[in-house]
Amino acid sequence: MTEPLSRRPPRGRLAVALALLLLVLTPVMAPTLGALEGQVTWRDFVVTGGLSSEGYQGNLPAVGTPVRDSTEFASAIVGEFGLRGDLAARFGESGRGNLSFDGGLRQFSARGFELRDYAPRELSGTVELGYTQLLTETTALGARMRLRGRDVSDRPPMPLFLQPGYRAVSGALLGEYTDGGERRWDVELHGEWSQFLAPAFAPQIRLLDREGTGVELGVRPNWDMGGEIRIHLGGDLARFPQQETFLDEDPFRRDRTLNGGVSWTWSGPVLAQVVGEGRINRSNSRRPEYDSGTLRGLVSASLPGDVAMTGYLALTAKRYRFPTEFARLIPGEEANSASQAYLSFNRPLASNLDGTVRLGWTRAETEIGGQYFQRFGASFLLNYRPGF
Repeated sequence: MTEPLSRRPPRGRLAVALALLLLVLTPVMAPTLGALEGQVTWRDFVVTGGLSSEGYQGNLPAVGTPVRDSTEFASAIVGEFGLRGDLAARFGESGRGNLSFDGGLRQFSARGFELRDYAPRELSGTVELGYTQLLTETTALGARMRLRGRDVSDRPPMPLFLQPGYRAVSGALLGEYTDGGERRWDVELHGEWSQFLAPAFAPQIRLLDREGTGVELGVRPNWDMGGEIRIHLGGDLARFPQQETFLDEDPFRRDRTLNGGVSWTWSGPVLAQVVGEGRINRSNSRRPEYDSGTLRGLVSASLPGDVAMTGYLALTAKRYRFPTEFARLIPGEEANSASQAYLSFNRPLASNLDGTVRLGWTRAETEIGGQYFQRFGASFLLNYRPGF
């Protein structure tokens, strides 16, 4: 049944905002658009293929499926193929542009469910276009636009969690300034519009459609303590035009999120990074509000035998202010409250070809807030760089 026009929420505000953003940037970019000197280079182009063995644990309700077929433990063999690349271009003496893309296909063969075996297929991709203009020796202005999408077929029940399909467009206006004390300040104004692909048997996924805007301010102080420190503070406003609050004066769900953190990065024989972040989310709907904090660490080093090792650990604590039996999260938001760990080893195998072995663990929310699953996995990937 078609929704009456009188009940349809307004759409397209973000698209208008992105168009206005391009209009604002046009006078800045115009003097350099004609000065492209043919200096377009590939910074990276990689073809990836491989296999993974994964196990999923957590007896959770089925979400987005026509049958209740959840289980205590499920396993899957996953084959994947992907392409990613990064193009850089020079515009005159002070303009820089880049085009990056990352897309892939993952085919699962899953076992362990009660009624049948599933074979989900996940196709995803991202394209990002960016431009930076150096205005003075201390000031730069930039813009970014990103298109993202995902399609999932034969989406399984829990605990094998896959995000639902969606389409999203986002844009950002960026600025950077270095003051007399050589502190680097950066600011980002961003917005995003996303629409989720709801199958006929799970129309509730459309409740996740959202329009959002936000700002983030960061500073890199010139402290003589080794490495680079960045402190940031940001806020986001999100509107969900499909989720009603049943309040005439405030009919649709709106979220307000405040986030901040500190990161430290040291680059030498060993690359190390430590990040601490906090997040506070408040809403006008019945959706539970929450506070969360995350501590992340990354170490990358070279080992004998041309082996590169990378280790990563993220620990997150999350607390909901009010208990509820059912509260949907935005896909991707569950990663804000995930604890993860992985260890990978990479080694060249032949000219333009390297192999990666990776062991990983994840504990994260599903799209149902407060419901967690765990994933354990081992992967072997081949990465081919044509070298053009």
